Amino acid sequence: MLIRFSLGVLLFVSLIYLISCSDNNPTQTVEEEIKFISYQIPGCNSSNSFKKKSLQDSCFDYSFNDTLKVDFCVLGNCCPDSNRFATDYRINLDTIFVTVLDTAQNLCRCICNYVIHIELSGLSNDNYLFFCKYDTFEYSEIVNRSTSYKKK
Repeated sequence: MLIRFSLGVLLFVSLIYLISCSDNNPTQTVEEEIKFISYQIPGCNSSNSFKKKSLQDSCFDYSFNDTLKVDFCVLGNCCPDSNRFATDYRINLDTIFVTVLDTAQNLCRCICNYVIHIELSGLSNDNYLFFCKYDTFEYSEIVNRSTSYKKK
């Protein structure tokens, strides 16, 4: 009786294992299909097209069709004025979290506006909350598929 029970449990566990290792694994995350591109648009004060009036004003452009393309401002030291920023992202349900880190040394006494460009393709939802954190500065915007937006 104990042997028959043990064989039944072993058969059941083997069946569950085979099912869970199939190619159609439903636990695959959406993030595995997302492509992320990010770069700093060259030059200091390249955010003039946003007509940013003060540090508290947000500057944010996006278009969202097949790919979400976002341009947003960050402040940084003027020297050097290229390849300063590292970006990363995380998606949780309908929220895109983007973090920006200034990786360059502060070699001057001036501050510049820089524009970070990101692209995310493979997004499944039509609406997201785009949340950006840079140093102590945070802002968020709602982005909608088939929409372009320019905040002034």
